[in-house]
Amino acid sequence: MKTAILYVSVHHGNTRKVAAAMAEACSAELIDLTAQAAVTISDYDRIGLASGCFYGNMHETLRQFVEKTDFPAEQEVFLVCTCGCVYRDYTKAVKKMLQEKGVTVSASFQCRGFDTFGPFGKIGGIAKGHPNERDLEKATAFIKRMR
Repeated sequence: MKTAILYVSVHHGNTRKVAAAMAEACSAELIDLTAQAAVTISDYDRIGLASGCFYGNMHETLRQFVEKTDFPAEQEVFLVCTCGCVYRDYTKAVKKMLQEKGVTVSASFQCRGFDTFGPFGKIGGIAKGHPNERDLEKATAFIKRMR
């Protein structure tokens, strides 16, 4: 299955690490949405959309991409999010955006990532050392189950 993982990783590289581990495990193309002006997804059977969590949501760049992109009906889409605290589903709003476009999200994955965004910076950050090897192993297992 031809797979691309499109990601936004702007602070500590947390999402890039997780997306890279997944891409290596399934031979996916890794695409940085902040570095590419235009991305064509029609050549892929499966698309992963990955970002960190910002104010309880996935990154604005990723949400704008979802908003302006037409996803082929047969394309599988999955979501990946890294966040300081894993206590709720931060992919919820993007899932809803995709569902409103008629896109089914096949699965989602979340793990902790070092977070100094907003008030967490004042205390030195949270989830230091994440994503760690165990997180990356879980990410790899997640993508392998999707085959």
